[in-house]
Amino acid sequence: MGNEQKNLGLTPVRTARLIASLLAVMGMVFLFLERLLSAVLTMAKEGLSLGLTRYNNFTGQFAAQNFAEDKKLLGLLKEAQALMPTADSALTVFLIIAIVFLVVALVGLVFPRQFIHVLVAFKLLKWQSGEVVEGAGANLREILDRVGNIPLKKLAIPFAVIIAVIVSITAVRSCHESAKLASIDSALDDLHQHTVAYIDAQKAYFGKAKVLGNAKALQLPDSASSDYFDYKISSTRFTATSKVPLENCPAGSKWSVHSNTKGLFDKELTLYRMPPKDTACIKLLPNFKKIGRN
Repeated sequence: MGNEQKNLGLTPVRTARLIASLLAVMGMVFLFLERLLSAVLTMAKEGLSLGLTRYNNFTGQFAAQNFAEDKKLLGLLKEAQALMPTADSALTVFLIIAIVFLVVALVGLVFPRQFIHVLVAFKLLKWQSGEVVEGAGANLREILDRVGNIPLKKLAIPFAVIIAVIVSITAVRSCHESAKLASIDSALDDLHQHTVAYIDAQKAYFGKAKVLGNAKALQLPDSASSDYFDYKISSTRFTATSKVPLENCPAGSKWSVHSNTKGLFDKELTLYRMPPKDTACIKLLPNFKKIGRN
């Protein structure tokens, strides 16, 4: 009978292991949610890629412009694509929370005495020494009353730390995305400015000489380089070759303007603007064929 009463007591070590076990369960729950969300995101990204590829070709664009169902579906795909960065952030947050809970739980299970001292030291747990000891008979209500008095305000501290970590990760990812968007905008502005400079110079020279001008005649460098593009001007062509990937548009993609003339006596200047064939590159600057047009 004495042994049964003895087993009813919750010692500091048992309390530490109980708290650590609860933390481990919470960690496994978050880990399960992270794995589940990861699988769902993988399928969602594959579906988005297939759907957007479908609407990038001629028949898809025609359907999106002329059929209400396709237009609505394309809008939903774009909305889902915009949510992907947020879902990736949630995935990272769930993984970090799971790791934190599991690490703390492991420490609590391996070093229960030190763990309970840490909880008491940080005033996350108040242990009334001597009131709950092994061998002291107690019913369930008495045990719960004697386990310790956990102040809710102080218990909220670790959750506040986790929330702060989540906010920090989200802020860092947002800054990274903003910097990425700013970099792409700068690259496209750079391409636009060099293309306009060539077209305007070729138009002006042809208006005076009625012949095509090379780089020297146009008073432009025959080659130039920026952080994003290598530019070359030959006797009839302007070419911009990307040095870095721009979103899904790979490095080495080429935008060009081919100059030509037509007519025997009354010659006219014709300019053929040619973006890369890759649809991801076309999406970056969809109005490239209209650059320099009146």
